[in-house]
Amino acid sequence: MPIEIIRDYNHAQMILDDIAYRSLLSKGEQIKYVAHVHPFIMYPKWFKTMLLGIALPALFLYLMPPWVTIWLGWGALGVLVFMYQIMQWYLDAWVVTNHALIDQVWHSYFNKLTTRIEFGNVEGITTEIKGFWGAILRYGTLKIEHNSGTTIIIHNVANPKRVEAKIIQHQLEFNRRQNFEDHGKLRDLLTTMVRSYTKNP
Repeated sequence: MPIEIIRDYNHAQMILDDIAYRSLLSKGEQIKYVAHVHPFIMYPKWFKTMLLGIALPALFLYLMPPWVTIWLGWGALGVLVFMYQIMQWYLDAWVVTNHALIDQVWHSYFNKLTTRIEFGNVEGITTEIKGFWGAILRYGTLKIEHNSGTTIIIHNVANPKRVEAKIIQHQLEFNRRQNFEDHGKLRDLLTTMVRSYTKNP
């Protein structure tokens, strides 16, 4: 799935994304970044909807006002289609949490596909930028190596080097927490064994 930039949060974005993607999270999981399809990829589709669904009926309303009901109905439908396209763009996203990468492919309220990639299963990430527009707008391909041997390819990533750095940062933090928890469990186990041995030599 093509995605856009993984962005740093402000408070309003955190609240909106928490509402939109809350159902994707496990217990104790927090959203760190969200990535979307690059707007440059979406502009032609959005422009077509605005032209045919909003601007054209507005022009007809100005030229032929007696048919106001038809033009207003057409324009209202165009606005609804445009809003639906924006919502689809926003909900079709990659969510980076403190535990994993979550890919949500959103087609409609009743048709969406979610893929979860735990940080522990990510073996490597590579990036590639090709073409004139890719170089100018800084978007390219992100490849994630899964420990199963498969490669997950994400096209049209804005600033893929930055995205790669952010994913690696949270993967390292996740691994550090896991190691700390494992050491704590091992220490508790050894402590229990020593106490058991001293009580029953």
